[in-house]
Amino acid sequence: MRDSEVVDLIYGVVADPARWPDVLTGVSDRVGAIGGVIANSAVIGESFLTLGRLSAEFGDLYQKRHTANCWCAGARYSPPGQVVIASSLVDDQALRKTEFYADILVPQGIVNALGANHPSMMKDGGVGGFAFMLSERGNEKAQQRQRELQRLLPHLHRAFDACMQIGRYRRHGPQLEMILEAMPQAAFLLDRRARLLYANVSGQALLQSGDGLFYQDGQLTAPSPFKAVLKRWLEVGSDSSENGLLWEPLRLERPSGRPAFAVMPVPLPAPHFPFWALQDNAQLLLLVADPLSERLAAPATVEKAFGLTSAQARVAVLVGAGFTAPQAAEALGLSLPTVKSHLARSFEKIGINSQAGLVRLFASLPCDPPGAGPEPTPLTVGSMKAAKVMAGTGLAQGPRKLWRASGYR
Repeated sequence: MRDSEVVDLIYGVVADPARWPDVLTGVSDRVGAIGGVIANSAVIGESFLTLGRLSAEFGDLYQKRHTANCWCAGARYSPPGQVVIASSLVDDQALRKTEFYADILVPQGIVNALGANHPSMMKDGGVGGFAFMLSERGNEKAQQRQRELQRLLPHLHRAFDACMQIGRYRRHGPQLEMILEAMPQAAFLLDRRARLLYANVSGQALLQSGDGLFYQDGQLTAPSPFKAVLKRWLEVGSDSSENGLLWEPLRLERPSGRPAFAVMPVPLPAPHFPFWALQDNAQLLLLVADPLSERLAAPATVEKAFGLTSAQARVAVLVGAGFTAPQAAEALGLSLPTVKSHLARSFEKIGINSQAGLVRLFASLPCDPPGAGPEPTPLTVGSMKAAKVMAGTGLAQGPRKLWRASGYR
């Protein structure tokens, strides 16, 4: 394969990052290597590996046991963008005494490698980039193959950089922002280091209130145990998205004494191209249900979407916003048994059986625009506290009256 053909293959990967194994294989053929890898050995966060014509079985073993090896240790001090021969970095006798040599190199007939670091993988003490494995025969002309790879390396780096930029757009495009802005509750996107990447309008308003959830040094902070729980969510988030593990909401008390927030974690799927995870991509979506929010899911929407009665929809919306059954009963001026009955029927019709399920579900439903919905008729409730709680939710009007649609029962 000529250089021009390899270059065409390399830049074709920008449109489809799933073709990186084909690119690694094509470059391997051009430089006389057994196969190639894009590898990242991270000190902080996960390590990643993409293989081209190398054993997936040994790739898994490498990921589990050998990301910290003598070749990587030697490559750590090589300048990015410069192809180096692995044997120049490590004493051969020392290499032969390692488990890395016995477990990974010998079974695949690898005696040497050509490698070049990429700047994006050198952060926080990590090391990584492109590497191409040489057999005993390929190693006979290692320096010639080094020069051949050096000619192709700028193209590999440019294609990799382009993929990373496209990945950033795909992961944080305008569609995602539109979805988050349509959510009635506060929504926050966090990266793997708990840094705040995005907050919707409700989320920004919540942070500006300074009541229980704060923005400090680029991160979300809150009273204990928020930090410890958030750390756990981020550590197991990717596994939970695969195994279906979801957590109950974290109850977050507020300094003002107002009703507590319910914080719900939603782990986000891993990126299509593993190395996109090297960027500050969103790893966790936090939904914060605030009982005092002015952007609760509209009862009319819930009623129509799930076949609920007006009464059932209003109870379900409040419980999905973080209210307890007694609080919902007080706010609506109903008895506790009546609220529990409406809630049970709502669970049955919607097909869920927990407050956590309602929080997740209603976070995705839009609010009715101002002025939408039927003309309300007043229901007087003697509790000033309940009226204040309901104000602005679409369930209340004025300081002393709760409103209900005609036909409420």
